Amino acid sequence: MKKVALFFGGLGNEASVSIVSAANVAANFNQDEQKLVLIYWHRDAYFYRLDKIAQTKKPPLNRRLAINDFKKYFDSALLMTHGRYGEDGVLQGILESQKIPYSGCGVLSSALCMDKALFKLLMAGQKIPQVPFFLLDYSRHGQKEQAEILSLAKKRLKLPVYIKPANSGSSVGISRLDAWSKLPAALKEARKHDYKIIIEQGLVKPREIEVAVLGNDKLEISRPGELRLPQDFYDFEEKYKNGRTQMLIPAPLNSLQAKKIISLARQAYLLADCRGFARVDFFLSKGKIYLNEINTLPGFTDISMYPQLMMASGYSYSSLIDKLINLAV
Repeated sequence: MKKVALFFGGLGNEASVSIVSAANVAANFNQDEQKLVLIYWHRDAYFYRLDKIAQTKKPPLNRRLAINDFKKYFDSALLMTHGRYGEDGVLQGILESQKIPYSGCGVLSSALCMDKALFKLLMAGQKIPQVPFFLLDYSRHGQKEQAEILSLAKKRLKLPVYIKPANSGSSVGISRLDAWSKLPAALKEARKHDYKIIIEQGLVKPREIEVAVLGNDKLEISRPGELRLPQDFYDFEEKYKNGRTQMLIPAPLNSLQAKKIISLARQAYLLADCRGFARVDFFLSKGKIYLNEINTLPGFTDISMYPQLMMASGYSYSSLIDKLINLAV
């Protein structure tokens, strides 16, 4: 019987979300077809082989697993590690170094999609529509350049504006500005998470549209879904704790809008060299469509959009997991 490792946890700030995603996957795992192996990546940087997810609170030391022993315990990997280190190519590189197949995007595309700055620059070069943005790189830009970039951003962008760390997820470290006087505090918050900061044009009451993409060479693309937000900013609390956001599947779009979004999702997925699965996010404002980002390891909690979109496309939760496992390369 094939042994599949479910990786979760991690060293980043989204480890708690990863555990919730993994619990959902484990509860819907087809144990008749393959054996589930739980691999927890603890904040102490070690991997642990667990019997149940509840052991994350105090993983047994005798279950600590060396990377070069991975092949002894599983044949392939299904990753539910969100955010830095688990979603940015680090874990993918570890698995490739051990020649272990895994589901999802490879090292390059994982790193690219995680880094909002590089992703936006690539998409801009290919004329994919995005909102205007500026990049502030504290590792390269001196104080004079920083001041020039901020001055230009204030001239060319209209409030509201979003300040985002280039490498983060689940809206961690992101601030919405309705007054430029709040910029220093927003930059300070973003810098806790990355030295590269995106200053991005906000949209007034935009619609948030998301598309699920599944596949390596042959792609399955869901009909777009929509998130109806109880507030202007879909922050971490709204994503994972408050549960007030409404999902509309399919999104109420006209046929031309739906076709355009699906076409852009396919184009962006291929441009970023994605494989396995990913969620492609858009904004729709005043009739215009803007690509926001690609999430290469989308959430699999019970309120996550990706599995809901794929289930609306005909998959059960269990059959979706089977498909992901079969796409491992």
